[in-house]
Amino acid sequence: MIRISKTLFPVPQVLQTAGLAAQRHLEAAYEQGNRTFTFSKQIYADAAVKHALISIQHYKCCFCESKIGHIDDGDVEHFRPKAASRQATGAPFIRPGYYWLAYQWDNLFLACTKCNQRHKANFFPLQTPATRALSHRHNVGAEDPLFLHPERDDPAEHLSFHHENIVPVANSPRGRATIEGLRLDRTELTQHRAETLSTVKALFEVMALFPEDPLRQKALNILRLQRSAHTAEKHQYAGMFRAFFHEHPVP
Repeated sequence: MIRISKTLFPVPQVLQTAGLAAQRHLEAAYEQGNRTFTFSKQIYADAAVKHALISIQHYKCCFCESKIGHIDDGDVEHFRPKAASRQATGAPFIRPGYYWLAYQWDNLFLACTKCNQRHKANFFPLQTPATRALSHRHNVGAEDPLFLHPERDDPAEHLSFHHENIVPVANSPRGRATIEGLRLDRTELTQHRAETLSTVKALFEVMALFPEDPLRQKALNILRLQRSAHTAEKHQYAGMFRAFFHEHPVP
C-alpha cells in the first residue's frame, strides 16, 4: 500500500453534476426519516470515474497494490461504506452507512475484488466507535478510523515489509488493523510478492558471492535499474520494494 494522490486529476464531471444531485436527494430522504437507501452505480462507477482511478492508480488495487487489469476490471470501492458499516467482522450492521459520501471523489478508489468484496466490504472499524458519523449532519473529520485512507494517510508511516511479509511500523495499531482487516498478509498475496521480489534478491546474492568478479558490477548495474523501476508508484508492490531497498541499500 502506497499513498495515492488525485491532485493532478480534476473531479470527474459526473460526480459534480449527477453525483451532487443524487447526494442531495439522499440527504433529503434522510431528513424524511429514511435510513436505508439505494445508490446509482452508473454514477459512482461511471466510465469517467473508473478510467480516472485506473490512470491515477496505474490499474493497481489501492490496498494490496496488485496489478488487476489483466485479470479483473476492479471495483470502484467506497473507503467509508455507503449503505452500512460494521465495527468488527461479523458484528451487526450499523445503519445508515455513509450515504452522503457515495459520490464523493475522495471516498472513491479502485480496488481488487478480493480486497473490496471478500475482506473489506462493510467493515470499517473506528478507534473510538462513539465518534462514528451517522448522517450528513455529522463531521467525519471527528472520526478516528483504524483503516488507513489511501490518500489522506501516508501508509509508509504505519506499514512496512520484511522481505515479502507486510508488518506494522512500530506495532502501529492502524497498520496492524489495516493488515488484519484487509488480509494484506494473505498467503497467496504474500507468495506473489515473494515471486516478484525473487529476482532482486538473487542479484544481491550474486554481488555477495562474487565480490571481486566483473559479475558483481553487472549485478549492481541491474540492481540500480531495478530499484528505479520497482520503487516507482506505477510498479506493482512499490511499497514492498521501497522498504526492501531501504533495508538493503544499493551502492
